[in-house]
Amino acid sequence: MNLMIIENVSKKFGGIAALKNLDLAVEKGRILGVIGPNGAGKTTLINVITGYEKVDAGKINYDGKDISKLPPHVRARHGIVRTFQIPRCFAGLTVLENIMIPVLLRHSRGEAERRARSIAERMLLGDDLHKQAETLPVGGLKLLELARAYAASPRILLLDEPMGGLSQDRMEPIIRLIREMREDGLTIILVEHVMKAVVALADILAVLNFGERLAHGRPCDVMKLKAVRDAYLGEGHA
Repeated sequence: MNLMIIENVSKKFGGIAALKNLDLAVEKGRILGVIGPNGAGKTTLINVITGYEKVDAGKINYDGKDISKLPPHVRARHGIVRTFQIPRCFAGLTVLENIMIPVLLRHSRGEAERRARSIAERMLLGDDLHKQAETLPVGGLKLLELARAYAASPRILLLDEPMGGLSQDRMEPIIRLIREMREDGLTIILVEHVMKAVVALADILAVLNFGERLAHGRPCDVMKLKAVRDAYLGEGHA
């Protein structure tokens, strides 16, 4: 069953097409990996799904309803939650307080703190609860970004390069956490350049190139396609 269907979506910036007649379906409880070279339209895709950018054409159906014209805060209330390539924390607040903020929208302070502590433990931040969020290293900030998004109770979670800037040993815990969230039934769209992470996590892989869908299918099949290798490595690469 598809939780989200993206139909014929286009988006231009100054006459340049970032997305062109894009069709994608996101199956409930699965991970859709989205890859492509720089400028392929990956972050624009996340922006139009979450409402940070308006589509020029086409529509986005979520849980059977057209959400194409809804503002970001309304989409978030319906469970469409994202992370950012560059982690965003509330400076001057602790790790615990950062995680509590989205929980406070639905729960009392006492319950929000209890839930935030539980989420922090799950996201490997239990030893950092009382640290100022901005003092965390890059790996910790990536985990905090994931924790804050998870605290917003998403139904569909859009991850924008969660492995970016991380060493191999820092990636492994995040890969494990994303897999666990999928196993809990969460639907995920994963935009990522680190192919090891994409192949390890994605149930279905979509390849974008110049705003268009170049390929779509199982990761093991998609990565064998000549057109995909050419898009990444240059035309004619063996």
